Amino acid sequence: MRVCFLVGDIKAQQPTYGGVYLAWAAHRRGHDVRFVSVDDLSFLDDNNILATTTRVRAGDYTRPADFWRALTSDDVVKEEDALSGFDVVFLRYNPLREGPGLPGSPVIDVCWRLRLGGTLVINDPEGLRRAGGRMYLGDLPPEIRARTLVSRSARRLKEFLRALDGPAVLKSLSRMGAEKVFYVRRRQVANLNQIITAITKTGHAVAQEYLPEAQQGEKRLLLLGGQPLRVGKQVAIYRRVPALRPAGGGAADAPGTGPKAGNTRADFGPTEARLCELLRPKLLADGLYFVSVDIAGDRILEVNVFTPGGLHSLKEVYKIDAAAVIMRDVERRVRLRAAYRTTFDPEAADVV
Repeated sequence: MRVCFLVGDIKAQQPTYGGVYLAWAAHRRGHDVRFVSVDDLSFLDDNNILATTTRVRAGDYTRPADFWRALTSDDVVKEEDALSGFDVVFLRYNPLREGPGLPGSPVIDVCWRLRLGGTLVINDPEGLRRAGGRMYLGDLPPEIRARTLVSRSARRLKEFLRALDGPAVLKSLSRMGAEKVFYVRRRQVANLNQIITAITKTGHAVAQEYLPEAQQGEKRLLLLGGQPLRVGKQVAIYRRVPALRPAGGGAADAPGTGPKAGNTRADFGPTEARLCELLRPKLLADGLYFVSVDIAGDRILEVNVFTPGGLHSLKEVYKIDAAAVIMRDVERRVRLRAAYRTTFDPEAADVV
């Protein structure tokens, strides 16, 4: 199987990144694994997509860090190749996070053309286009998401905070550049105008209720095909401490913030199972095969569809290899697609 990982910049990859873990797992399973930086893509006049690919030398890399070292060394092999020649392309890059003033990347359009040509793209480009923004949570049932307002109006944002009558989080809708995330206390007045001005300077803001359960840290859950990812009997879920910014002006930090406490074990119970049940139809409809979900209490705070992470943390917390499970399932999907390529779309029938 030929597998390509499309990333922002190969040299910027880190040994803990999910893409490195997946590529390492694919390499150990005998697949032809390549990386491509988005700047090394060319869309030709005949609709072919040409790329300068990078691959590591043959070898038995015993750890993801060893594979990463080889990938970012000067000893890699670079070749020109058409992306349509790959069985699977993982898009591990979020063009929506580019900073202000930087040129927009056509990577989603490129991957959309790949998908039309029959290549399995993870995740589906049209689904990424819909789910890449923070307003995607608004498509979910209200009982499984935090109360939220998207606005650029200072008056409406303040009205929402007053009606909420509790702590909240304020952040940018666009996710562009260095993220500004502020914790606002119940009925806070000090610095509120400055916070709103800072966030709305370049666009709309998101005001979201701060759930008390987040004080103990959010749970991160990995989903594969809309189902909880499992490695044996262990569900791929762990608890992480969110990094929120204090409100400024000497105000106290938000509960649960400060020095990072690290990742710990987390239970997967009826609450999480219900969230998955309600989320699964939406993910399948949008072709979002591999995602990570951040949960506080019985609410979903965020769905990461571009670069779902946590494979390194799962290895640290549970000593499990979730990347190998994902690659086995990708192999199964490729076999099904090959068997039904001309007569049947197994993804549309929800059998993958």
